[in-house]
Amino acid sequence: MKGGSIMEDGTEAKLIKEVSIEGVELIVIASRLETGSWQLSVQNVYGISSNWLESFPSARLAIEAGVQAIDKEGIEPFMDTEGFEYLFDENV
Repeated sequence: MKGGSIMEDGTEAKLIKEVSIEGVELIVIASRLETGSWQLSVQNVYGISSNWLESFPSARLAIEAGVQAIDKEGIEPFMDTEGFEYLFDENV
C-alpha cells in the first residue's frame, strides 16, 4: 500500500491514501463535512466511488476504516461497474 497525503482547498479538506493491491489502484478518500465529521469513500480506476453512509470523527479513522474494508473484502466489491456500463460505451 502506498502512503497518503493531505490536500486542502480552503473550505474543504481531504485526506487521500492510494492503495495498490495485485496491480489494482484504489483511492481511499476522507472528506471533511460542514459538521466537522468526515465522510469516507473508496474510488476505483474508473472514477466510481463506494461511499459510506456513516461519518467518522477524524480523517485518520475514516481512512483506517476504508483500508480495513479493502483488506477484509478484497478489491472485487470496489471494482464492480454494474450500472456504470455507459462509461465503457464507445459510442458516447
